[in-house]
Amino acid sequence: MKMIASLLFAYLFLISTARSQEMDTQSLEKRYHEWVKAWNESDAQTVADISWGNYGFGRDVPILRTGTNDREAYEAGIRRYMESMQVLRYEVHYTNFRIVDGVGLVDGYYAQTTQQKSSPLRTVYGRQSLVFTMKDGNWKMIHYHRSLLPNEFTR
Repeated sequence: MKMIASLLFAYLFLISTARSQEMDTQSLEKRYHEWVKAWNESDAQTVADISWGNYGFGRDVPILRTGTNDREAYEAGIRRYMESMQVLRYEVHYTNFRIVDGVGLVDGYYAQTTQQKSSPLRTVYGRQSLVFTMKDGNWKMIHYHRSLLPNEFTR
């Protein structure tokens, strides 16, 4: 009887852990899509909020080479980049979400269409990887990397 109770307890523990992990993955996916939406809507404040903080990569590795550890200057650098584009569209083609030891991992493929005010429309295709950590109940991005796919996949 003790053996059955122990097995039942272990089974229920594993199920609850899996469900907890799934819930965390859903919140990670939601946060990632907030970040993508913010880029598509030229919402520099939200992009900066997701990627800035004690654990946010904005403090140590500023995006878009803003070259600052100052939060307002960081957001302003993102805003300048967005304003330099006549078209800025970030389209997700495939993403994979997982959580390992409390660290959120996102990887996948994307297409980014941009047009600077005096340049032709351009779409590039690439692969991305993002790393998030939980800070004050919200996922914060701590690393972002993207690589373009070979030229035969771009137009």
